Amino acid sequence: MVIGPAAAPGFRFLLERCGMTDSSQRLIARLVDDLEAVRPLPPIRQAFSLILALWAGLLGVVLWSKASELGTASLLEDPVYLASFIGLVVAAFGGTISALASGRPGRDRLELSGLLLSILGLLAAVIACWVGIRSLGPLAPPPPPGADAMCFETGAMLALLPAGVILVFVVRGWTAHPIRAAAIALLASGALGALIVHVTCNVLDPRHVLVGHLGVPIVLSLLGLYPLAIVLRRLRR
Repeated sequence: MVIGPAAAPGFRFLLERCGMTDSSQRLIARLVDDLEAVRPLPPIRQAFSLILALWAGLLGVVLWSKASELGTASLLEDPVYLASFIGLVVAAFGGTISALASGRPGRDRLELSGLLLSILGLLAAVIACWVGIRSLGPLAPPPPPGADAMCFETGAMLALLPAGVILVFVVRGWTAHPIRAAAIALLASGALGALIVHVTCNVLDPRHVLVGHLGVPIVLSLLGLYPLAIVLRRLRR
């Protein structure tokens, strides 16, 4: 094929365009070389099973250490106590699923569904305690002195292990909403810690359950709205 003088400028233009393409490819190759290897996240079911296994082990240790202190009161004997137990289970389950889904692209629907489930479970438990308080009236005997603070501190301490594991999965992923992810992660871990306290506490007073048990996930989630979200943002940089 012979290229005439009239076609020479167009041919040079094509060569220049090809040269630009080569330089762009070299630039992209250098950018790819600078990227760090990405560690794949485990499936949500696997991560949830790990958190559940660690929590069950922690529950077993607490039950074994307090075997001589546990009473014979059944959860079925007190409707407020039972409703609070179910609410904490729902809040822990939904919150954990939501927090794990927050670190995975394309799982927004699962994240929001778990968040709604956890809020409804915790709200139902709070309403049950409020109804119990109203039914007892102002003349109901108060809980033992220091019981509220003791259960709250114990529940918050027991929430540290699940909180650490959940936050590891959240940080390793790509959280589009770090504030919401931090709040729901602490709500879920607080509900898991409060569950252990709930099944080992013999105080059935609804006011005590509201403050000493349900107060743990509520307060921890509020703490996650600001300070923990700032930490997550810095870890993601």
